[in-house]
Amino acid sequence: MNATKKKILASSLMLFNKSGISNISLRTIAEEIGISVGNLHYHFKKREEIIEMLYFEIVEKIDQIYVVQMENLLKSLFYLSNEISKIFFEYRFFFLDFITITRANPKIKKHYATLSKRREMEFLKIMDILIKNKIFREPILKNEYQNLYKRVEVLSNFWFSSILIQSNVLTKKSIKEYSLLMNQSMYPYLTPKTKKQFLTILAPKFLD
Repeated sequence: MNATKKKILASSLMLFNKSGISNISLRTIAEEIGISVGNLHYHFKKREEIIEMLYFEIVEKIDQIYVVQMENLLKSLFYLSNEISKIFFEYRFFFLDFITITRANPKIKKHYATLSKRREMEFLKIMDILIKNKIFREPILKNEYQNLYKRVEVLSNFWFSSILIQSNVLTKKSIKEYSLLMNQSMYPYLTPKTKKQFLTILAPKFLD
């Protein structure tokens, strides 16, 4: 990717995060960078192409970190939720305009549907590892961990929107709040031994 294209993506991300996609046109982006609209059109024919590329950046960044280290399973799981929350905040416009984007862009909607199924399988594999290592308890209810994934997915997609219903601005404090919320949501599924570990060792690191 050449320097101009990188600059377009970086500026678009900043503008989308600041004002939302509905308030940002290709002309707005071109003016921010200091290039002509024609020059921008050479790299991206439509604004939707920029949004698509930013979406796939999110997917790639999460793919790169979506692993749990075996040497410290619980701590690794909590670290993962924190790192994912940082990526979400970096691309927060996407989640704030999630419905608008998926309705307007069939390519993203189709990809996300497939991605969601893949993420669920990955999540359940991680749960299996955690259960086998007695970090998480055995399921009690039918499809208990499948439904946990669905709750995590909904929370991830609409957490920022929920904040802005009650506030005028998103801050980096949202990262810590999201990470803590995600980590605490796992607490009821921990084994008694791991609950003690969470409370006495791991929890303070997410509360300071």
